[in-house]
Order: sequence, then structure tokens, then C-alpha cells
Amino acid sequence: GIKQFDLAIIDEASQILEPNLLGILCARHKNQTAIDKFIFIGDHKQLPAVVQQSERESIVSEPELIKIGMSDCRNSLFERLINIQKKNGSEEFILMMFIQGRMHPEISSLKHQLEILHCPSYDKSDGLQNLIASHRLAFIVSKGDKNPISDKTTKDEAIRKSALLKTIYTINKNNFNPQTVGVIVPYRNQIALIRKEIKQLNIPALSDITIDTVERYQGSERDFIIYGFTVQKIYQLEFLTGNVFKDNGQTIDRKLNVVLTRARKQLFLIGNPQILSYNIIFQKLIKFIDNRQGVCDIPTEYFIQGKFSCSPADKTSVPDSRQKLNV
Repeated sequence: GIKQFDLAIIDEASQILEPNLLGILCARHKNQTAIDKFIFIGDHKQLPAVVQQSERESIVSEPELIKIGMSDCRNSLFERLINIQKKNGSEEFILMMFIQGRMHPEISSLKHQLEILHCPSYDKSDGLQNLIASHRLAFIVSKGDKNPISDKTTKDEAIRKSALLKTIYTINKNNFNPQTVGVIVPYRNQIALIRKEIKQLNIPALSDITIDTVERYQGSERDFIIYGFTVQKIYQLEFLTGNVFKDNGQTIDRKLNVVLTRARKQLFLIGNPQILSYNIIFQKLIKFIDNRQGVCDIPTEYFIQGKFSCSPADKTSVPDSRQKLNV
């Protein structure tokens, strides 16, 4: 049987459904409560537990359960207790962590970094190297493929990610390891396409980096994170924003929160702003970065060759005058 404990700490509590905790919460030892106190640690504004049932199938209708705050079977006990406390106007049992040791402050506050980053050696005439050496946060425009194989893949994004990875490796060659950079994608279909582009670079160290979905990246961290939105059709925005909820009138996008909080030092986002701007959260994110001169709109050919200027004070000198660079 279970022993007697004064305290039990439940980590990643926002990803554990209530039935999975009942055994330990109700545990008994010698006719007494086996555990005196529980501390739940989690973030209900990031991804919840994976549930196969639909929203309609998960809605709770029993008055007794609704009375104790159980309105949706997909919610964790962690989230239910927080909601109860807030509803009662008391948050005395809720403690918020205000110090984090992962993200550089410029990323955690989504501010643009104007100061040149510490890069021991890089080619200032190479636009990509200069971009990485001078920006903590950037949005790289990719307008997708002219003849896409699938809505869940885009070769243009894969090519741009590959170029970013090559440049990150070049700048950090002496200290590069699998924990240096990570690539996040919304669709598993895109992973093979990125691997194919990486293989053509003939850089063995890049074959060991992790390329995975948002869901599988929760809990992980890297110095550099590259996230490709991948979407090429408006209907795909529903999938990207499938974990959105309202909190005190503010819209919270759990999936985006995970993406933005994986990077310790630098974060690069790649996507099609024309599609993404149909969603108000993505629209505001892109505008936020653009206002801080962090949007990079460069033709693929010039981008991968580094033939552009990206100084925060400069505009581009791309041969195609129709294109511009706002970084």
C-alpha cells in the first residue's frame, strides 16, 4: 500500500485529466489520508491534455458537477481549481511565478532586440548571418508554394528553415550541439520535407536536431527556435487555433504560447502573413514584430543566398525593387 506523505507535488498538472489523479488524491494509509497536502504546478494557458472526444461529447450537463466547476471533461483539475478561485474572487491559493530562467527578456516580453547579439565571428555582408547576429525575434515571410503537394506541407518554408539552420550552424560552429536549435511545425508531414532539405546541406550536426510538432515540444527548450506556421489555406487556421480560450476577456492561444516560450535566446517565425492575418492574434503578432522592424520579406533566392541587408536602421537593397525588408 501507499505510504504516508506530508506533501506531494504534481508537475505539469495542467496536462493531467481529473480521473487520472483520483487514485492518488483519494489514497488512504491506515484509515487516514495518505497525503496531507498537494502542490500543483502547471500552466493552463499552454497545451492541455490530449483528448480524443469532441467538444460536444465533453460538455458536462449534470447540475451537481457544474456546481463544483466541472463544465468540460477535457479540463484538468488544475484549471478547474483556478477557475473556482477566480470565480469566488479569491486567489489566495494561486501563486504565479514571476521569474523564469529560459527566455531572454527580449523574447519573453516580445520586444525587438536592437543591440547586436554576441556573435564571435560572422560575415556582416551576408544578410542571413547579419539577421541572426542582430535579431532576437523576426518574422520571415513565406508565401507558400505555387503548386503545393499538400496543404500540410510547404517546400518554400522548408527551404528557408534549412537556410536558417545552415547559418545558425555556421555562426555557432564551435559550440553547436543538438540543444542549440530546434524546429517546430504544426504538421508532421512537414518534418520529412525539412529533413530532405537539411540532408542536401551535408552538415552531419544538423541531422541530430529535433524537428517536431508543437504538442511534442512542450516542456523542451533550445537556444534558437524556428517555427513555421506552414498553413496555405484559410481553413487551416482553425487547426492552428484549436486550443484558444478566453481568460478575463483576453483571448489565450495555448499552442502559440508554447511556441513563443521554447526559445532561450532567439526566435524565428516563418509563414504567410496574408493567410495568418485572418486570425486576429496572428495579425497582432505580425504587426507587433513589424512595428519593431522585424518582418523579413525577401524572395527565396536572395534569402537563402544572404543577398539582402538587414541592419535595423537600413532598408533592403534587393535587386527586385518590388520587394522590401522591414528589419
